[in-house]
Amino acid sequence: MNTARRNSRPAVLAATFGSIGALAPLLLAGPAVAAKPPKPPTPNGAPALSIDAAPTNVVFGASTVLSGKLSGAKAPGVVVRIEQDTTAPFGDAFVPTARTTTTAANGTWSVSVRPTVNALYHAVAMASPTVTSPVKRVNVRPAVRLSVSDSTPARGALVRFSGAVAPAHDGRSALIQRRGTDGVFRTVARAQLRDAGTSRSTYSRRLRVRSTGVYRTKIAQHADHTNGYSALRTLTVRTP
Repeated sequence: MNTARRNSRPAVLAATFGSIGALAPLLLAGPAVAAKPPKPPTPNGAPALSIDAAPTNVVFGASTVLSGKLSGAKAPGVVVRIEQDTTAPFGDAFVPTARTTTTAANGTWSVSVRPTVNALYHAVAMASPTVTSPVKRVNVRPAVRLSVSDSTPARGALVRFSGAVAPAHDGRSALIQRRGTDGVFRTVARAQLRDAGTSRSTYSRRLRVRSTGVYRTKIAQHADHTNGYSALRTLTVRTP
């Protein structure tokens, strides 16, 4: 009797551990995780229209080139119309411009535009149905000029800083700035912009210069334009 029991123990143990071994992968796997639903398929061959601008910041009077590509089987020879929005809030009032172009054999297109104020652009491919691109912003800087009456003044002499700004910004301030030893420009004087016709404003201000320095004029950004800067002017103070 004892011998039979002893002989049955290996079989019982084998059966028990064999069952545990079969369950081990399930025990280690942890709780079941629901499978993610598959992504909806995208339409094959659906046309798309891209847009880019170079440069994205221009000085008033300069141009930028808008370009992109129309994808799809019917991409060549499609008329592309440029539309713009120049009123805040941007993006809700696009109107057609006079600028159009036609896609090349590979679907690419480009056209030059000359914005006068900050603007959002998008392109519309006149296919059937029409295809509209994303938007691209182009910022416009006022054109700012700065002249000085004397670039090598004596120490403590009065120097006239003057110039013009286009387009006209009558009543706004021209900020005359000097570069510090840390490389940061700081405003040292303000000059009111005065009427000089429909296309520009002028300014003038005299400053006492006591040391050599680098100057510029800044027109601060506002609703229609981003920051505008003149070229740098170096004043070298003469030593006795």
